[in-house]
Amino acid sequence: MSEERYEQEIECSNDCSSCSANCGSRKPSKEDFLEPMNPYSHVKRVIGVVSGKGGVGKSFVTSYLAVLMNRMGYKTAILDADITGPSIPKAFGITRKAAANELGILPEYTKEGIATMSVNLLLEDEEIPVIWRGPVIAGTVKQFWSQVVWGDVDYMFVDMPPGTGDVPLTVFQSLPLDGIIVVTSPQELVSMVVAKAVNMARQMEVPVLGLVENYSYVQCKNCNEKMEVFGKSRIEETAKRFDLPVLAKLPLDGEIAELVDAGKIEELHGDWLDGTAAFLKENYVPAEGAKSKTMEYTIAVTTDDEGNVFGHFGHCEKFTLFHMNNGELVGKEEITNAGHGHTDTANLLIGKQVKVLVCGGIGSAAMDMLLEAGILVVPGATGDINVAVASFLDGSLAAGTTSNCGSHDHEDGGCCCGGNCCH
Repeated sequence: MSEERYEQEIECSNDCSSCSANCGSRKPSKEDFLEPMNPYSHVKRVIGVVSGKGGVGKSFVTSYLAVLMNRMGYKTAILDADITGPSIPKAFGITRKAAANELGILPEYTKEGIATMSVNLLLEDEEIPVIWRGPVIAGTVKQFWSQVVWGDVDYMFVDMPPGTGDVPLTVFQSLPLDGIIVVTSPQELVSMVVAKAVNMARQMEVPVLGLVENYSYVQCKNCNEKMEVFGKSRIEETAKRFDLPVLAKLPLDGEIAELVDAGKIEELHGDWLDGTAAFLKENYVPAEGAKSKTMEYTIAVTTDDEGNVFGHFGHCEKFTLFHMNNGELVGKEEITNAGHGHTDTANLLIGKQVKVLVCGGIGSAAMDMLLEAGILVVPGATGDINVAVASFLDGSLAAGTTSNCGSHDHEDGGCCCGGNCCH
């Protein structure tokens, strides 16, 4: 049947969500473009911070809002989507490089516990320019959402690149934004710049929460008079034109620049964005839901009497369980294995809800049983159990799917356990 005849025989309701017909008028829904969240993450609210042009303090607004919400007791995170101009790590003084394990890329945390991910955390030299084409940059932003193990996050702030190009479009389409905050400055062209950002968001059906004007004034420390050094502000007129609230007016303040440059933004105390933080708390309460898989998981390590990794899985008499919460060790215990052979031993770990096994030698039958139970197996580990777990967490010790029973040197010259423990 031709498309024309099909449309003649079936009256179109213009509601593609309730129709299974593959007709020419079908349009993809917004959800069709969303990138899947990392399975070990549960991000409740996603707020984008955008600007029509660069140099207006967008990254500062992103960072300080995360700081304020963190001080309120919320778990906050920052996804630095400004790939070619990343500045979030510098504002927080983060110089460590991000690591990864089999669960995904691990974010770096600020001194006060804010999870962050930026391309500068992946580059060996942060001063090397990111000379990538648009699709590659857009793909990196998607990876930051889908491959980073964020854990449980109440508010994620996305520092977006300026303008209305590929990357802002990718963020609008790929991330489940609850809304955006537009940052601007008091200049003559502010209305045009804001209009571009607002209109793009509205075309993408992303709510615009309000406007923040940076560099709005300089305040005299002696008389507290506010001087508009960049000319009279027109932010109120612009906000009225688009029926948006003015969430904040920020000063041009040397203390802000000094602490940000020193990587000490968490030591900054000012009330400039308190109203914006209160607005988010009141209107965008973090939705309850399933906890992320990374909130609580257990790593089991085959353990000998010296505290080293035991080499024979099936004959292992005890395991050390490392209880993890959001990437941090919260507890450790030792359990005794009363069983014999790989089946009993595997069932012991399954019953303890172990997510990762770090071991020496392991045979194919045991490997298959653990993998079927959803347990990551990290074979070939040796030495101190604490070092082995740390090596897994930083990505230098990887999980595998192939048994290594004959890969170690043993007196019997054959299977790591003499042919009994692994088969």
